[in-house]
Amino acid sequence: MLHRLKFLIPGAVLLAVPGMAQAQASNQIELRGTVTGACGLGAPDTNVIDLHDLTGPDGLLDPAKTGNTVLGTATIANAWCNAPHTLSLESTAMTVQRNIPYAQPTYMARRVTYNATLLGWPVGTVIRPRNDHDLATIIVDHEYAAPAAGLRLQISKLQTLATGNTEQAGLMLEPGNYLGTVTITLAAN
Repeated sequence: MLHRLKFLIPGAVLLAVPGMAQAQASNQIELRGTVTGACGLGAPDTNVIDLHDLTGPDGLLDPAKTGNTVLGTATIANAWCNAPHTLSLESTAMTVQRNIPYAQPTYMARRVTYNATLLGWPVGTVIRPRNDHDLATIIVDHEYAAPAAGLRLQISKLQTLATGNTEQAGLMLEPGNYLGTVTITLAAN
């Protein structure tokens, strides 16, 4: 124990001697990083919204499918943008998926339009496609993340399209499978 005290005492004496004081030196180092504007969009809970048979008992578009009742929904979780951004909704009318070797009769339809409504963003968006690649775009001037439930795409209000892509009720539908698409895009500005 005595031996240890001999070493401790000289160390304490050295610190107390004024001429032996050490100057302090320091340097500041900055930490830098960047965050680019970005958006994310999770996978939808379904890739297909099946509207089943579109016709009623008379071969015309089923009247139960022409109103505001939601016929199908897809939910997209994890939608966000950390900067000002653009939300785009691009859609195509539902079109019969077979080659038909004759001109479309005036009393029949080969295309069906619908309301595609996107909910869960600061501004709700509705598109009603009559052509291929119809586009609705909104510009949001701030960041945003969808609520926990996510974005909801709802399909409603079907209607037959005559030649020239004008809506016309009372047209009989050509037989076959009908296919339309809705594409949702988030892009940082």
